[in-house]
Amino acid sequence: MNGYSGMDDRYFCMAPWSHIQQNSYGEINPCCMFYGKDKVYTQKYDSLQEAFDGSENARLRQRMLNGEYIDSCKKCYRDEDLGKSSYRQRFNERYKIEDEPAIRELELALSNKCNFKCVDCNTRFSSSWYDDDILLGRTYYTDIGRTYKSNFDIDKVDLSQLRELKILGGEPFLEKKYLEVFKSIEKQNVTLFFVTNNSVFPSDEWIEQFSHFKEIRFVISLDGVYEVAEFVRYGKRFDKFERNFAKWIELSKTKLTNMKVIPHYVFHFYNSLNLNETLEWLKKYFDSDRVLSYDFLESPTEISVKILPNDIKEYIIKENKNFLQDQIKKFLYLSDYDKFYVNKLKTYNKFLNLRSEIPDQCKSLLERIKC
Repeated sequence: MNGYSGMDDRYFCMAPWSHIQQNSYGEINPCCMFYGKDKVYTQKYDSLQEAFDGSENARLRQRMLNGEYIDSCKKCYRDEDLGKSSYRQRFNERYKIEDEPAIRELELALSNKCNFKCVDCNTRFSSSWYDDDILLGRTYYTDIGRTYKSNFDIDKVDLSQLRELKILGGEPFLEKKYLEVFKSIEKQNVTLFFVTNNSVFPSDEWIEQFSHFKEIRFVISLDGVYEVAEFVRYGKRFDKFERNFAKWIELSKTKLTNMKVIPHYVFHFYNSLNLNETLEWLKKYFDSDRVLSYDFLESPTEISVKILPNDIKEYIIKENKNFLQDQIKKFLYLSDYDKFYVNKLKTYNKFLNLRSEIPDQCKSLLERIKC
């Protein structure tokens, strides 16, 4: 490994030396994959720079150097066990311990403003969920209010060594403050990582700003096609999604040749039988289905596939004859059948059925649970 050979590197990560994140409800973390029992930034900071340079981050770096297992890093440990590339591995490939600590990657979600109510989401990431979270008694998500807006001040952050800027939401195209961020940085040596639900096609001002970045990794949340897509990403009109998707593909070949379009799929109970159809749909735009970026949903636990009975797990594996089948199998058996969460799934399903009819593909899986 770069500069720390001889050390047990199973848990080591360069993120605290190179990366910082502010999420859509104002929390600061070393990266977006960091969640669990270990909270790093518990103090109140005036800026992201102050948090990055502070004593709490210094303690996290020391824990990394000590080779400690860190509970909030378990997402990366799990991905590696599944044979999936992790953020931890990527940070360690890109940066060296000999380098001075500096914010080389900045991840921002300046607002939770969003026009979708995805089945795996909540108010902290989508303002549209606010009323329903209260209805469901999930007030632990509504403590930020309906809409959170960050007071992020770019002038208080040293971005002289910035290599990558990551923009998440909410839905970023609904928040114009990102344009102010773009205009304030030197873009020619920076890669932009941008995540969108593809419901809004932006103005020319956004396209102009995009054109000045060194590279753009433009991630479009997909999570299924046709009626399943409209159900799991509630608020989506798939015909509009297709039109916008085609526009981005065309732009990547013309005005934005610095951009790579990356469809992303979060695998969970409600779309676990839709992956084959989604991969077939992608053939309209790509030569290979392996362009699909993917993840396996952990939370909310009740719609994670790993809590299901074994016979249903085997059915899901059998129905997914695609390049992800082996990883799907590994993920499904990370946990045993959990009756408590399956009952929570049934309750949640009743709520979802009130807002829109459950697609037949999802119903077939629900019928198996009832049996």
